[in-house]
Amino acid sequence: MRAFPNLSRMRCAALTIHARTHPLGRNVLLIVPLHRSLSRANFPLMTVLLILANCFVFLFLQSGDARVSARALEYYAQAHLADVEFPAYLEWLRDHGDDAKKMQLARSLPAAARVHLIESDEAFVTALDEDRVILPTRKDYADWHDKRIEFERIRDSAFTTRHVLRYSKFEPGRIFSSMFMHGGFGHLIGNMIFLAMLGLLVEGALGGGWFLALYLAGGIGAAFASLAWHWGDHGALLGASGAIAALMGAYCVLWGQRKVRVFYWFFIVFDYVRVPALTLLPIWFGWQLLSMWLERGANVAFDAHAGGILSGAALAFLLRRYGRVRDDFVEEDGRVERHADNVIAFDQALQLLGRLELGKAREILERIDRDEPGQLRVLIALYRCARYDNSPDRLDGAATRVLGFQTKSDADIRELKIVCDDYLKFRAGASRLAPDTLMRLVTPWLRIGEEAAAETLLRTVAAQTPTLPTLPAAWFALALRAPEGSAQRRARLQHVVQHHAQSTFAPKAEFLLQQG
Repeated sequence: MRAFPNLSRMRCAALTIHARTHPLGRNVLLIVPLHRSLSRANFPLMTVLLILANCFVFLFLQSGDARVSARALEYYAQAHLADVEFPAYLEWLRDHGDDAKKMQLARSLPAAARVHLIESDEAFVTALDEDRVILPTRKDYADWHDKRIEFERIRDSAFTTRHVLRYSKFEPGRIFSSMFMHGGFGHLIGNMIFLAMLGLLVEGALGGGWFLALYLAGGIGAAFASLAWHWGDHGALLGASGAIAALMGAYCVLWGQRKVRVFYWFFIVFDYVRVPALTLLPIWFGWQLLSMWLERGANVAFDAHAGGILSGAALAFLLRRYGRVRDDFVEEDGRVERHADNVIAFDQALQLLGRLELGKAREILERIDRDEPGQLRVLIALYRCARYDNSPDRLDGAATRVLGFQTKSDADIRELKIVCDDYLKFRAGASRLAPDTLMRLVTPWLRIGEEAAAETLLRTVAAQTPTLPTLPAAWFALALRAPEGSAQRRARLQHVVQHHAQSTFAPKAEFLLQQG
C-alpha cells in the first residue's frame, strides 16, 4: 500500500491513505494469467463499464481535490498554524525518542513544506486532534483551535476525503465509494490494466450480471478485512484492487485444476508457464500475507488484497455450486490446447502412415477422432489406414464414416469423391455400403458437376436395391441436368419410365419424352 501524506497531491493529508494497488504482484513478483485473447465474442462489456466508472471518478470527481488542497495550504500559511504546531511537533519528536535524523530533517524543511511532514505523522496528528499536544490550558489554545478547525474544514471538503473509507468509522456508503477512487494516475492505470486482464476471463465465465455482483461483493469483503485489521487507526482506504483481488480468487476457483498459461516475473526471472489455476490461489494469497509482514511501512492494503482473494474464491465456489458458471467458456482453453496438440499428432500420424506403420498411425488417429470428432481429414486418414491394411471389414466401416460426412464446401465434396471412387474401384463396383449412404452422395456429386459419377452411384444402388424409394426422384433430377433433346436426357427419362413406372415421376418423364 502507499501513503499519500502530501496535501498538494492527496487531498487527504491528515489520514494515512492505504491505496489498494494492483494485487497481482509488487516489486519482485508478478503473476498474470494470459491464455485468452480479446474477441468480439468474448468482449467484456461489464469490465469496460467498470473501467470507465473508475476513470470517470478519478478524472472528473477527484480532479478538483488538488484545488481544495491548495486552498487548505494557503489558509494554513495565512493562519500561521505552523508557528504553533511545528515547535510542538519538534518537542513531540524529542519526547517520543525519534532519531536525530528525523529532527534534523524537520528543522531543515522550509516553512511551506512543514505542514506536509506534520500531517504525514499519524501518531502526532491523532494526539493533536485529542488535545494531547496543544493543551486547552494554553493562552493561545482557543485561537489555534478555531483556525485548526477551519483548516480541517477546508481540507476535508475534498471529494476524496468525503468518500474515502476511514478505519475509525463503519460507513457502508464509503465502503462502496472507496472502491472507485484512486490515489494517483499511476495507481489508476495499474489497477485498470489488471482489471481488464482478469475481467476478460472472469466475466466470460460468469456473464456480466454475476461478474458485477462478484466484483462488488468481493470489494466489500476486501474492505471488511482491512477494517478488521486496522480498526481504530487514524487512516483510510481507497482503490479498486480489493475487488480486483476478488477476481483473482474467483479465477482460481472457476478454472480449478485446469492448466492455464500464466506469465510470471520473480526478481529478474520471467517466463510463461502452464499450471493448474487453483495452485495460484495459495501463491497469491501467501504473497499478500508475506508482504504484510515484509512491507509494513509501505501503506499498501495487503490485508484488503488478502481479504479480497478469499472473498472472491468463496463467492466463485458458491456460483459454481449453484450452476452459474459458463463451463463452455472455461473449457475453451482446454479445447484450443487439445486442438493444437491434435494438429501436431495428426502430422505425426501422417508420417507414420507414409512409412506404413499402420497400427501406430491408427492409434493416434482414433484418439484424435475421439477427442475431436467430425474432422474429415482424420476420417480420410483412417480410411487410408484400412485401405493399406487390406482389411475389408475395417475398410467398409471407414468408408461409411467418410462418405456419411456432412459436407459444407465443394472442396470437401471433391475429397469425398476421391474416397468414393477409390472404394468402388477396390470393390470392383460391388459396394458393401448401405444404399442410403451412396444415395446421399448423388446431390453433392451433381453440385460439383460430376453427373457421370452420380449416374454410376445410381446404377450401383439400383443393382443392390432396385426398389429403393429415393431412386425415381434421383434419376429424374439427373435427367434434367442433361441438355434438352440430348440422347443422354432421353436415356435417363426412359430409365425412370421403364424401371419406376409406379412412381409419381414416371408420368412426368413420359411427358418430357413426348415433348421431344
